[in-house]
Amino acid sequence: MSNETNSAENPQPSAQQPTQQPALEGQVANLEAIMHVPLEVSVELGRVKMPLHNIARMNKGMVIEMNKDANAEVQILANGSIFAKGEVVSTGDKLGVRITEIVPATARISSLS
Repeated sequence: MSNETNSAENPQPSAQQPTQQPALEGQVANLEAIMHVPLEVSVELGRVKMPLHNIARMNKGMVIEMNKDANAEVQILANGSIFAKGEVVSTGDKLGVRITEIVPATARISSLS
C-alpha cells in the first residue's frame, strides 16, 4: 500500500481546521459568570383597572376582584418578563406556584425587545 492510500483512509486533522471546544468552554464560562445574578421573580394573579375615586375609598378588609377565575393559571415573571406559567397551590399556611409550562426561549427573547 502506498502512503497516499493510507492517509486517505485515515485522514489526520489539519492544523487549519478550527476546533469548537474552546468556543464551547468560553460559552460555558460566560454562562457560569451570570448564574448567580439575582433576579426578581413575581407571580401575576391578575390585573384590574379602577378609577382613582374607588381606590381612594378603600379600607382595610375590602376585596379587589381580579379578572381571572380562582383556579386560572398564573404567569411567572423574572424581572418583569414572563418565563413560565403555573398554578397556585397551598403549602401549609403559605401560597406557592407549581410550574406547569416553561415559555420557549424564542418567545422569552422576543418579549425583551
